[in-house]
Amino acid sequence: MYIGRFLVVGKTKEGKPFAAYRVSSRSFPNREARKIDENTVAIIPKDLNEIFKNPYITYNCIKVVDNVVVASNGSHTDFIAEKLNFGKRDALAYVLAVMDYEKDNYKTPRIAAVLDKNECYMGYVAYDEIRVKKVELKDGKGYYLGVYNACKIDENQVIEIEGENPEEIAEYILNYEEFEHPVACAVAVIDKDGIKIATKSRII
Repeated sequence: MYIGRFLVVGKTKEGKPFAAYRVSSRSFPNREARKIDENTVAIIPKDLNEIFKNPYITYNCIKVVDNVVVASNGSHTDFIAEKLNFGKRDALAYVLAVMDYEKDNYKTPRIAAVLDKNECYMGYVAYDEIRVKKVELKDGKGYYLGVYNACKIDENQVIEIEGENPEEIAEYILNYEEFEHPVACAVAVIDKDGIKIATKSRII
């Protein structure tokens, strides 16, 4: 099944909350997830000249602010992170409403998640709908939210999760066979001694 770019939020089997973002693409396999610093992961093209061709190509997909993780499929990652003083739910709702879906040929939805060790919110804005919902994370399970054929938040969109650290989870989600055309993945895990980040990209 092809669901394009997608998020997964959940808990490891040992109960560690995490957020993951995977780029899946039929047309643009030359993307990579790059750790910019201890708090930020960006999606960038391997050919940097592509940055000038499309405003949606390069963006931070994960941002950690204090003990909160923000993950998304676009530039709204940074704006949500900046508005966390509103609260997790309201920051998510406000930014999605203001920025709206991506104005490309596909009317691509913006998807996002905000979580800390205690709670998690998922949200999206499509051309015909906007939704923000608190989700209860369960050990060993992950909710997924994709831009194509999976842009909804419900109990039917849950997968099993393997791995306890960000490297293992990134490897697992990048190679999750049900979702086609994997390109790159970034993961942030909330552990007892802090938030840890890892990335994994396909070699082409």
